[in-house]
Amino acid sequence: MKSDRIIAVIMAGGGGTRFWPRSRRSMPKQFLSFDGEGSLLRQTVERLDGLVPREQVLVVTGIEHIHLAREHAGVPDENVIGEPCGRNTAPCVGLGSLIARSMREDAVVVALAADHLIQPTAAFHASVARAAALAADSGALVTMGLRPDRPATGYGYIETGDRLDDEVPNAHRVVRFCEKPDLETARGFVEGGKHLWNSGNLAFTPAAMLTAIAAHLPDLSAQLMSLSDPRSVDELARVYPKIDGISVDYGVLEKADHVCVVEAAFDWDDLGTFESVARHATPHGDSNLARGDAVFIDSRGSLIENDGDGIVVVSGLDDVLVVRTSDAILVMPREGAEGLKKIVKSVEDAGFGERL
Repeated sequence: MKSDRIIAVIMAGGGGTRFWPRSRRSMPKQFLSFDGEGSLLRQTVERLDGLVPREQVLVVTGIEHIHLAREHAGVPDENVIGEPCGRNTAPCVGLGSLIARSMREDAVVVALAADHLIQPTAAFHASVARAAALAADSGALVTMGLRPDRPATGYGYIETGDRLDDEVPNAHRVVRFCEKPDLETARGFVEGGKHLWNSGNLAFTPAAMLTAIAAHLPDLSAQLMSLSDPRSVDELARVYPKIDGISVDYGVLEKADHVCVVEAAFDWDDLGTFESVARHATPHGDSNLARGDAVFIDSRGSLIENDGDGIVVVSGLDDVLVVRTSDAILVMPREGAEGLKKIVKSVEDAGFGERL
């Protein structure tokens, strides 16, 4: 398959509430840098350089962030599409399929999340090319999975079946998708060797995805097919409020018959919570971790995310999370970080909505 057939659709929506106060409504996490190497969105686009030309990279984001996305992505302005309201990933993937089909009759779409850390680039290119070729040749919906190196409970898993061929990276039929497991189940997945982490990155032809959406999400299909111009702000504003939000995994992939998985060869991390950021933080002894200037005194197992100019000191406290920005400080038990959405609501209810 010629690589010039690939149209990349980068899914860059979402409010990033699980990263408050670093992530804000005006600056969600996909526009932030967590390693000093540029924003997550910028890195996602740059990672495609040499495989997909910028004019064939689409970025789908919230309409309120369209100018920010254009600034960060460095793709043609018309390739940044603003969704008038968030409706999860299935509408985004369907919309990207419509636009890709209008760009090239023989297009193969690679749909990528904008908030992942992936390296090295060469291995990423090899995995994407393999997934795209498989999608083009077989008509399958192809997802990319990662061999788990720990029993993570924050990721979904894919149970693999028979290997499809002798090419590399390995490709398998998908037996089933597994929801985020408890720790015991996750250990069994890792030890059994038949499960991969579900990265959420996909490859498919527009025809295959739009046919699957029509079969499994007919209401969404009807709304998408009513678009005379899938790039039109007015058309999207008419259609999107009528769409029910649902993920492409739950709404399509888990129900479709012809789904395959490529065992990706790159290192991957989904920056979904502060705990995922902790895997890339600096160790400070006694299981303490930090990004930014930090001092730990008589403390164990704590995590500091310091995005301010000053220093954060944790003394005499164990297992706490401290997040500091220029105008907000969050202190909470580290194990309770999954409850940040509730905290954000409480901040808004207290009258500090401008800080969100």
